[in-house]
Amino acid sequence: MNAPIVNGATTPATASVTSASVARPDRPKLPEGAEYQADGSVKVTLLYPVEQKSVVNGTPQTEQVGSIVLNRLKGRGITEMLNAEGEGNRIRAMLEASAGMTGPKADALLGEMDGEDFLTLSQVASTFLKRGAKTGQSS
Repeated sequence: MNAPIVNGATTPATASVTSASVARPDRPKLPEGAEYQADGSVKVTLLYPVEQKSVVNGTPQTEQVGSIVLNRLKGRGITEMLNAEGEGNRIRAMLEASAGMTGPKADALLGEMDGEDFLTLSQVASTFLKRGAKTGQSS
């Protein structure tokens, strides 16, 4: 899975993402700022980049997260999403699974993200699910 892209580069533990956008009529239309990548993932450029703080070898660091790459959900991510209590937690679990984020770093990033960007990410991640099954709740 791919992690958030920071200043145009993926975080060290991830594979690089092919940046060529691929238009295919069989894929759902994406919101503005989101584009399909050659590998089927979707790169979402945030309207309001998030400042992420960390400590590397004892040195405080600050990075701007300006875009996030979302991937199709796997069984484990779907299970975590469906087991989450409450609609908001299900959406958050879906985003974490789709972006390959976990733990305190994911909490900090999603917790500080602008609401409009959060909703755009949830809309994009929902395109990976069959219509009507966005968060596991029936209507």
